[in-house]
Amino acid sequence: MTRRLLPLALTLPLLAGCDPQGLDLYSPKDARDYVRSCARAASDIMCRAMQPTLAAVSGPVSVLLPNMGDDDRRDAFAQFLAGRGTTLVTFRSDASLQAAFARANIFPVAQLRTGTLRTLDGTPHEVTCADQASGLGPECQIGLLGGVDHLHYRKPQADSLYATFPKTAGQLIFFPF
Repeated sequence: MTRRLLPLALTLPLLAGCDPQGLDLYSPKDARDYVRSCARAASDIMCRAMQPTLAAVSGPVSVLLPNMGDDDRRDAFAQFLAGRGTTLVTFRSDASLQAAFARANIFPVAQLRTGTLRTLDGTPHEVTCADQASGLGPECQIGLLGGVDHLHYRKPQADSLYATFPKTAGQLIFFPF
């Protein structure tokens, strides 16, 4: 009897110490839910900055977030802010800067389509979308950013979340504000 319980006795404490969000066992239901989930990471400044704007927007949204880890996003963002003469500390405490970033990287549409679309800040972006042969979802060229809708499998119940990547190395991984 003890032999059967030993694996269970060793596994339970391990599982109790794990956060299901950190294990990527959570599947977000829409873009807002994804942003809420990723904002739990202490280092994810972008998701935290988007939350108030997303809460204030009614209707569908397509959110752009860089396709990289939290620390890499933070470092790239810090470099961008330094070029503007500010810091992450200032950004974290300035609601207007956070809202400007969010509005520059959120489209008020459920899914991006080919054509000229405007982000919440009113900036027009040329968008060209095509289905991927791999089945990962539609891939779009959004100005100088590429992006794949990571919530395409939930359509039509969910908004869109585009994991972005630069067209060429060294470019921004998000839209400037």
